[in-house]
Amino acid sequence: MAKTGKRYSAEFKADTIRMITEKGRSVTSVAKDLGVSEQTIYRWMEGEKVKEHPDQARIIELESELKAAQRRILELEDSVTILKKATALFVMQPRK
Repeated sequence: MAKTGKRYSAEFKADTIRMITEKGRSVTSVAKDLGVSEQTIYRWMEGEKVKEHPDQARIIELESELKAAQRRILELEDSVTILKKATALFVMQPRK
């Protein structure tokens, strides 16, 4: 699936963020004036935070990895439980 979205320059993004942070305008009003979706502007603002605070970005990345690992552990524990039950059923069946 090809991306068909518009591409905006770094300067345009920076100016948009500056309108919100320095001039106190709302994201909604800036989005309407510039014809950009609010979600896009919020994503630009989040990306800017990552650039300003690389340590915080690393923490967020590690938290995400930890959550994924915890989900995987739960899935594996469920699989082990199911396999134990299946093994118990096979052991209890009489042989022919």
